Amino acid sequence: MFGSSWLSQTNRALAAVVSCLFITIAILVRTLYPQVLDNVGYLSQNALQLAWPNTTSAPPVYTIHLTPESIQQTQEPIYQRLELAQILQKLGEYNPKLLIIDADFRKADPASPTLRSRIYDDLQPSLRATYPNHDLLLQTIISHYPVLLSRPLTKATAEKPPLSNYIRFSQATGYQNDNHYAHGSNALLYPLQHQSNSAQLPSLALAAWSLSNQAEAQPFQTAQTEHGYQLESANVQIPVTADTEMLVFKTRASSDAILTADEILQNRVSSKLWPPASGSYFVIGTQNRSSQRHAQALQTLQSGNYLKIPTWAQYAEIISLIGFGLAVTIISATQGFWLSLALTGVAALAINGVAFHQFALQHNVLEAFFPSLILLLIFAFSCTIRRVTFKSHKNQTTERFAGILSPKQMQKVLAKLEQLPLEGQQREITSLSTRLRHFHRYYEGLSPQDLASFSNGFQTAHLDEVHVQDGTLNTLSTSGLNAYWNAPLNDPFHAAHACRTAIEMQKQMARFNLKDRFNFNQKNMKAHAVTVDIGISTGLATLGETGTRRHFRYAPLGKCVDLAEDLARHCKEAGHSILICETTRGQMPELAALETIPVKTSRYQMRSFALLGDPSLAFSEGFLKLKNVHCNMVFALFEENDKKKALILVDECKSLSEGEYNAIYAAFEKYILSDLAQHEAVKDAAQ
Repeated sequence: MFGSSWLSQTNRALAAVVSCLFITIAILVRTLYPQVLDNVGYLSQNALQLAWPNTTSAPPVYTIHLTPESIQQTQEPIYQRLELAQILQKLGEYNPKLLIIDADFRKADPASPTLRSRIYDDLQPSLRATYPNHDLLLQTIISHYPVLLSRPLTKATAEKPPLSNYIRFSQATGYQNDNHYAHGSNALLYPLQHQSNSAQLPSLALAAWSLSNQAEAQPFQTAQTEHGYQLESANVQIPVTADTEMLVFKTRASSDAILTADEILQNRVSSKLWPPASGSYFVIGTQNRSSQRHAQALQTLQSGNYLKIPTWAQYAEIISLIGFGLAVTIISATQGFWLSLALTGVAALAINGVAFHQFALQHNVLEAFFPSLILLLIFAFSCTIRRVTFKSHKNQTTERFAGILSPKQMQKVLAKLEQLPLEGQQREITSLSTRLRHFHRYYEGLSPQDLASFSNGFQTAHLDEVHVQDGTLNTLSTSGLNAYWNAPLNDPFHAAHACRTAIEMQKQMARFNLKDRFNFNQKNMKAHAVTVDIGISTGLATLGETGTRRHFRYAPLGKCVDLAEDLARHCKEAGHSILICETTRGQMPELAALETIPVKTSRYQMRSFALLGDPSLAFSEGFLKLKNVHCNMVFALFEENDKKKALILVDECKSLSEGEYNAIYAAFEKYILSDLAQHEAVKDAAQ
């Protein structure tokens, strides 16, 4: 049998294991496959650049996206040679300093020039006899303007026409590896140089920057410093990685410099950066190739807003993942939702705060979003696991406590479900046991239906009284019930609530008898007034789920539970219908109570007290006199063993009580006389 504490520990352990596994996977991905984090890196870098201090401004580098077209729907869309020629001629009107073409010239143009002969003739009428040779048209246009062309690293590919012809007519070339030349790249890091068999070859942005800065057009060398790697040439130092890759700085206005060829050709440009100034730079490509990365890289080189990735950055990320990740894991698995959320927020703020501080003061780029994202995922996983398992546990607890707790108590139990130990605990409780005196007599005068209705009537009435006083039902039988207080929820006044419940039960039965609630007069059972015997005991008990796997029951086990049942059975012999034990009497000294003859259990005798009324009776002048004489009688009987004196005091108690408690003193007389008779019999046998 598994209690709530066991279930809670299992849920927390599962959440902790999943979170640790998640941290391990995140560290392995960050270490072994850093390229998969590019998308997260974009967000982190853009957020950090909001804190960039004193950045140097530079003229914008424009990105022009060509219109992709294809002959068939299944064919990959590519640019048109004709539109590229048109946009080159249009941009030539603004006297550009450099036109950078990021396009794959190995692919065929799906739009034949013969379909647009008028435009073709306007561009180059002398070449009419040559079309549909649109490559020759574009080569001629390229030769008229300062064009930097993109070419692949593989020399054999670059020497094949028509690509070789385009390279021959362009002013200069920049390099891309073969895969990026064919498909483009939107990687977070931008390569400035590419390794070939003979030398380091400049990329598009570096080649364009070298053309515009002839004094710095010297070979670059990669050098390692104490802060990382940098690309050096004369007085220029560009922070790069070991693979000569540079972090691109993205300005806030970079999106305004991204235009489409169709907008420019039709004079529909709405950007505030248009028209361009003389001597501007343009990168022409397609949107699916992310040509704007070349423009942003060139913008970074021109402005000198270099970003640095320190050598310790990756170690800082891993340490923050482990440290904060384990802290969030432990808190999420052991504490409540809001505390876990607060710690996760503080951890994310701390990571981002350090990243922004390093960025603003040292220009160091630390990946802050990835650790923050992992922390949020750990929190979400832990809370989801605990939420799902808690909901299942909540449903099980609702089924187990349904009927034994009042609705108000049930809501409190569900609110503190994770702190509720159901598998076993020891605590002080007050147990109450009731039984109908002479219940077997009702079998003779009642039909089965009437007997069932009678049993249901007094059981419902008694259980309602228990729930009114925030009690918990233990067992319910045909002749009575057993309830207890101070479990599963704490009740510092458990003894008072049990005694109050017993008094209310007796008053309720008196009203039922007076009003003939069970219709005994109609059934010729006038002498069958209902008498309820109640025993109350306070003491330590072990509480937890008992029963079988299919039927759980939260119940107390201990001497106080058995003693309450013994006191209920002892009521008739003691002469009163509510008996409490000595411990309960000690916790409720303000109630009116008188000691009765001791209750005999299976192994020993214990003191019992008749609960007579509330404090108004306990502190009345007549009851205080009776109590004083009664205590003297009990002392003479049990301490001095003077039974004759006790008999005299019993008679005095009868007179003081004016016959109200005759049953109690009749029980004492019987007890004393029986003891005297037994003593005389032993004495005669001895003689």
